[in-house]
Amino acid sequence: MTTTIVEARDLKKFFVLDRSLLEQVFTPFAAKRSVCVLNGICFSVEPGKILGIVGPNGAGKTTLLRILADLLEPDSGWVALCGQRMNSNKYSLRSKIGYVSCEERSFFWRLTGRQNLEFFARLYGVPKTEIHKKIRAMLNMFALERKADQLFRDYSTGMRKKFALARALIHQPNILLLDEITNSLDPQSTQSIKAIVRDYVSSRKECCGVWSTHRLEEIGEICDEVLIINEGCAKYFESVSELTKRCDYECGFLKDINLKGEVFHSVNTILAER
Repeated sequence: MTTTIVEARDLKKFFVLDRSLLEQVFTPFAAKRSVCVLNGICFSVEPGKILGIVGPNGAGKTTLLRILADLLEPDSGWVALCGQRMNSNKYSLRSKIGYVSCEERSFFWRLTGRQNLEFFARLYGVPKTEIHKKIRAMLNMFALERKADQLFRDYSTGMRKKFALARALIHQPNILLLDEITNSLDPQSTQSIKAIVRDYVSSRKECCGVWSTHRLEEIGEICDEVLIINEGCAKYFESVSELTKRCDYECGFLKDINLKGEVFHSVNTILAER
């Protein structure tokens, strides 16, 4: 069995800043300015584990997940999935990834939810004889059967999130990458999705999850380990149980790692849930 499903080492990513029209006119040959979005991120995720990536908005969480999903290339460092380096095996490794973006825009709005799932199942290489069976299972799992034949454009934001997760699971990937998936979901749907993700990761060999959020309380409910990042830098990487032992919000441990208070609504939630 693979000892680590996801491994990242010294990931760095820079984005070039846009220049104003005046700057382009009066200083056309000036050096381009860039901002460091990720700065030396390192972590690994073992089989059966869910890693929580937590940090305030703009911390670099989405950029990190897009690199893991092979939607962005790092400027330095490397990623290995299921024991294989991403740079040399990226095309074969993509089938092992199930990715849900924080802002889903890749569905076809003039197709129904069922038709969208069928299209992406074929795209992921699901055998034709199994497609309809898997779609029925996904629709039943997420309680979407009654509205599966409506146009996708008519769905609420919460329902689109459910279809996005159903699409991510339909080809049974080894790696789930979930970027703020519970945003716009009601409490009941949120708990249901957490249970589905936890059960999926726990019940399969060589499978893991990466759960990105800016809500620390979610980490205690579903994750085994936590990576706290801020301004592109890793501030903390350890098991959730160790986090709860070592820190107390009121005593200021989380203040010591210089993270905004808005991220941490209640560490006591973690203690209660674990």
